[in-house]
Amino acid sequence: MNESQIDGIVRHSRAILIVGLAIFVLPLVLGFGFGILSGFMLFSLGVYCCFFWRWRSEPGVWMLALLLTVTLGPCWAYFEYLYWAAILAPPANLAVPAFGWNKIRMSLDASVSLLIFSKTMKLVLSVAIENWKRTRPA
Repeated sequence: MNESQIDGIVRHSRAILIVGLAIFVLPLVLGFGFGILSGFMLFSLGVYCCFFWRWRSEPGVWMLALLLTVTLGPCWAYFEYLYWAAILAPPANLAVPAFGWNKIRMSLDASVSLLIFSKTMKLVLSVAIENWKRTRPA
């Protein structure tokens, strides 16, 4: 990501937090499961944006971003693997359940949450690189 893309996401951190929280809580209140994963990932993106509010001038933000990259990267890779493994190669010894509305909405929610998670990973890695370039001692 370039600097303007980082600023565009970080600038809207409060809105991302509020929308993510609403998308996460609304399905819990109404009793259906669509949106819980996407809302949680959007809320976490908003939290990370709040951490990176002063990414241009605050020395050491790159360490937090690098820590988040190291901890979130394997999680993202594992979730991607689980998602695509379930779609492409279902277990052979289990009966394949009917492809109904529940499976469609869960797949859609998982897909959207993985897209948001990948955007979060790009943001965190970009902030780590750009902040290190700007604040490293000469």
